[in-house]
Amino acid sequence: MKKCLALVLVFGLMAGIASGEEFSAWDIEERIIPELKDDFLKMPAMEINAETLPALRKAFVPSSLPKDEGVKVYDEVLASGLRVRVYVPAAEAEKYPALLWIHGGGHILGMPEQDEALLLRMAKEAGCIITAPDYRLAPEHPYPADIDDCYEALVWMTENLPVRKDRVAVAGQSAGGGLTAALALRVRDYGGPALCFQMPLYPMLDCRNITPSISQIVDHRVWNRDFNVTAWRMYLGEGVRGASEYASPALAEDLSDLPPTYIMVGQLDPFRDESMNYAQRLLQAGVPVELRVMPGVFHGFETYFPGSDAGRKVIDEYVKALVNALK
Repeated sequence: MKKCLALVLVFGLMAGIASGEEFSAWDIEERIIPELKDDFLKMPAMEINAETLPALRKAFVPSSLPKDEGVKVYDEVLASGLRVRVYVPAAEAEKYPALLWIHGGGHILGMPEQDEALLLRMAKEAGCIITAPDYRLAPEHPYPADIDDCYEALVWMTENLPVRKDRVAVAGQSAGGGLTAALALRVRDYGGPALCFQMPLYPMLDCRNITPSISQIVDHRVWNRDFNVTAWRMYLGEGVRGASEYASPALAEDLSDLPPTYIMVGQLDPFRDESMNYAQRLLQAGVPVELRVMPGVFHGFETYFPGSDAGRKVIDEYVKALVNALK
């Protein structure tokens, strides 16, 4: 029954996207799943602008980091000055599957360490080496600085670490999901390490801000239309209208010959519709796709509430998708 309801949700929302129907703002408090409602009500409203950015960046710095004896973690500074964080399973192997992980933060926030617990788990369960670039952030470093850094980290990982070159994947959340899709396009078009899998999780794909879900999600306790417009402007400056598909992958005309893909997005996420549209276009281009639309949850909810039943379930699902892809 739950799977049937999920399919109704997906196809109903896709019909709305195709028809261009206007959608008004949603009250998240009325639509969020009951398990998360009490904690959601306690979340403070936020503002994202040039004045608040320094404090928000400090908030992304973890006060402490989890550890796991089953994974060795170290930092490496590349010749360009780019710092990458590397996770290597303690279980010895001649060569490992590999994952390039790209953190989220709207192209303007974040660092690899914010995902430490998740990356330790992924490295251990998938038995893979993970490289996570501390890529340059906008507005100080607008496009293409971050995608250049991610490409450099991908090449470095495959050329300098003991990885299986037939089992290289890329994944990330939010802006990291958008960069995942952008990097897959860049590798296809300009060459680079072959990718066996991509996993853009609730990806930031479309700089145009024209989908129904962008209009529906306006609550300032979560990533919303206002934050998204601000972040894209910081990232692209005056170039939003003429943006490259390697900055905004939703603009890509050709999605053929991309790697098998897993996408997860929440019903209450402003990126819901662009994620579903991307998945649909990948399918039409002949790319194997698994799309998970989770009812009643907002953007990145499992990073706020990883211990919730819903949070554990969705994390389990996408970690399993990675494990299966890297076998």
